[in-house]
Amino acid sequence: MDWDEVSAEWVSRFRRNVRRWYSRCGRDLPWVGERDPYVVWVREIMLQQTTVKAVVPYLDRFLERFPTVESLASAEVADVLRVWEGLGYYSRARNLGLAAKMIVGEWGGQWRETAKELQTLPGVGPYTAGAIASFAFGQSAAIVEANTARFYARLLALTDDLHSGEGRRQLWSLAERIVPRDRPGEFNQALIDLGATVCGVTPQCQECPVRRSCRSLELGEVERIPVRASRQKMTDVFEVLVVIRRGHHLLLIQHPEGKRWGGMWGFPALSREKDQAKDGIDERMVESQVADWGCDVECDEWLEEIRHTVTRFRLHLQPVIATWRSGCWAGPVDAEWVAVDELASRPLSVAERRVAQRAEHIMRQHGASM
Repeated sequence: MDWDEVSAEWVSRFRRNVRRWYSRCGRDLPWVGERDPYVVWVREIMLQQTTVKAVVPYLDRFLERFPTVESLASAEVADVLRVWEGLGYYSRARNLGLAAKMIVGEWGGQWRETAKELQTLPGVGPYTAGAIASFAFGQSAAIVEANTARFYARLLALTDDLHSGEGRRQLWSLAERIVPRDRPGEFNQALIDLGATVCGVTPQCQECPVRRSCRSLELGEVERIPVRASRQKMTDVFEVLVVIRRGHHLLLIQHPEGKRWGGMWGFPALSREKDQAKDGIDERMVESQVADWGCDVECDEWLEEIRHTVTRFRLHLQPVIATWRSGCWAGPVDAEWVAVDELASRPLSVAERRVAQRAEHIMRQHGASM
């Protein structure tokens, strides 16, 4: 079927069946019917590459801390990252701050309503723009995200890579053809819910309200569509995290923009050999490397290795507590001495937060003079 030429009757029947299903089976999400563009925007940014279950508590905390776009625009990046901490993909949080400043500074605090204009905001792509335009402003804007992409691919019996130029063109062509002018936000949410619950990884075709329109079901290809993308190869990274303490303070570095955990705070890291246990790490080499950064330290205590996955990297982080003796930090990135009592106010990655908590516990147990 050429989806650019489907009949108005087919589209009308498709919409009617989707709406009827949604009225009975749509998910009871906490934000159903939300029209505030600020709330919709923050929510949709959080939902990028993150599950609904994970987003719900973060959204509540974020909106409590930054209830308006003005409050977000005036916030320090570190404060935004701290509230975002644990949600991952931290560039999303930084883009929220940049976009908020643009909305307030360049747009005078007045939201643009079309998907085309909304895409000029940092971090807002075609899907997020379409979601804001349709959910908040009732614009007839199409959407394609993970759930709807899978659903559309089966409707089309699409065998192209969904991330290829041709694959994306066909998905968006169908999405633009079926989105209605009447209550487009509700319709788009119905499509997302349908893709998430019925047309999931394991499809429930008998429950699908538009199964008679599904080309994959007609061809008996539902289980094989969409074509599974080859899994990204994971890369193992082995590092020593040097937790330098001085009295009641720890030395934190700020990860540079464009690098892992950019903008977050953490600990100086050294590369180590693959599968090298802490007993096999030369403490003098660690102390020598830190000396190159301007600080004379002595390694005291090795902590349990932490393993953490970030995108396509498996991190093997071996923390060591080292006592500062003399010198000033002159390493390649910014660093500050942070009081143990102030650690909670600094944005750290999940892995480095665990290291900080362990170090803090040891310092409180044995006294900061260790």
